[in-house]
Amino acid sequence: MLKDISDWERLGYGGKSTLEKEELKSPDGLKYLIKYPRQFNEGVSWEDITELIAAEIGTILGLEMMKVEMVTRNGRRGCLLRNFVDEYDAKMYEEGGALLSGLVEGYAELQESSLKNMDLINAGFQIMKEFSYWEFIKNEFIHMLVFDILIGNQDRHPFNWQILFLEAGPKFSPIYDNGASLGFRFEDEQLVQKTSNVAAMNKYTKNTKVKAGLFEKKSVKATDLLTYIQMHYPEELAESTERLKSFHLDRYKQFIQSLTLLSEAQMEWLQHILPFRRQKILEWIGKEEENHE
Repeated sequence: MLKDISDWERLGYGGKSTLEKEELKSPDGLKYLIKYPRQFNEGVSWEDITELIAAEIGTILGLEMMKVEMVTRNGRRGCLLRNFVDEYDAKMYEEGGALLSGLVEGYAELQESSLKNMDLINAGFQIMKEFSYWEFIKNEFIHMLVFDILIGNQDRHPFNWQILFLEAGPKFSPIYDNGASLGFRFEDEQLVQKTSNVAAMNKYTKNTKVKAGLFEKKSVKATDLLTYIQMHYPEELAESTERLKSFHLDRYKQFIQSLTLLSEAQMEWLQHILPFRRQKILEWIGKEEENHE
């Protein structure tokens, strides 16, 4: 049974977002955000559950993730997120898009650019190289992008990462807003078809597009982004590769099996697609493993 937080105080409505949100305060005074899955006229969305699963995947990889828990509020299921700005007692925070648009010339032009594929990726990283905090966040940023490729995150636009400003200095935020991933829009019938068809899983993985933390409305091929990272950020990619190689698949599968909210089709899909995507990334960068499971 999920924890019921109906009696928690509402502080606000969470601002502009693709998902309905509420800002809450717990009985012990801590600040949280609850996100509800989107409602569609056709099709499903289990984006709140994939938010939880993505946080666990990142944690297993050794990344710093936003804390996520499944709860109910006034009869509705949602994912509860710990407010990390409050948790870290940050004096100020800024989303990446706000920082880039305010500090780097050419950011607005990039968002309207007609460039595509590798040319667009290169232009985006040239913007990042002019960003005054780039050397400070570079390592965490690249790890975040590889993580997004692993889970197939479709929504890492520049306003989905932050820099926290603490008394001790700036800090890259925990990774958050990861729910648009892991086949979150697939219905059970689609999941069964893909899980039982290696060619379909391969096509789904190869066709992944991401926003790379750089683009608000544009997307690029995940394979192109990975190729660019391998060419220009080999040291950071090497560290991400080691994290992928040491990923504890048994721990991940046990976590998936513990989620009673999942349908049988979702559970089977999740236990297959993540190891599959992990191996594909290693193949793409020439670091294959023979017995990856």
